[in-house]
Amino acid sequence: MFLCVCKGITESDVRTLGQCGVTCPNMLASSLGIDDEENCCGRCINKVSEFVNIATEEQACRHVSCMT
Repeated sequence: MFLCVCKGITESDVRTLGQCGVTCPNMLASSLGIDDEENCCGRCINKVSEFVNIATEEQACRHVSCMT
């Protein structure tokens, strides 16, 4: 499911970051490229708390190792 259409961010993208330990709002925003006001409509940055919830759920359930 898409969480941000303008950046093409999916729920899977956020879950993968959570599996890798990226759960801080600022780090999520930076990793997903939603902290750049020039190239972002701004709606996704307002939903970053939802992204944190998704990422922390994944971190708590770490069944898949991080592939970097």
